[in-house]
Amino acid sequence: MWKSTEEKGNRVRIEVLLVVLATGAGVIENIIPRPIPFIKPGLANIITVAAIVKYGFWTGLRVNILRSTGAALFIGTLATPTYLLSLSGGIVSALVMGSVKRVFSVTGMSVAGSLGSLLIQLLTASVLLPGLPVAGLLLPLSIWGTLSGTITGIVAIVLLRRGFPWIHDSGVDSATLQE
Repeated sequence: MWKSTEEKGNRVRIEVLLVVLATGAGVIENIIPRPIPFIKPGLANIITVAAIVKYGFWTGLRVNILRSTGAALFIGTLATPTYLLSLSGGIVSALVMGSVKRVFSVTGMSVAGSLGSLLIQLLTASVLLPGLPVAGLLLPLSIWGTLSGTITGIVAIVLLRRGFPWIHDSGVDSATLQE
């Protein structure tokens, strides 16, 4: 737990930097063309996975909520269906990852979060767009979620082992990654 005022200040600085990094990654993701609206590389989730492993579920949840909002403000999609999809996906992703953190590996946690995010986005989109071929999208989205979640998890492990160099934070050991 963060006990002193200095530790609390450091935590705020760390969380702000994580939000800025995740927001930047989210903005970059929106520039990359994609064949299906739900399919994104998951760059911002690298930061969220690492944040949940290193700093806990609540930090990861805050990072995802603020990242979705920050990216939406930056690219002009606040109060649009795109923002609703991003926000719902980010919240569910963090909830899923936080709930499986002690059971799955970092990569497994990332895959679970990715699949949870894609599923809630698909359900949200089906409410917003009646007639959306949900059944036809389940398999390709599941494959993409597994692939992107695996890659995101692997990159997050590398980041966690090296530490967060931009905040002069040390990495975690292998035992921590196995918890």
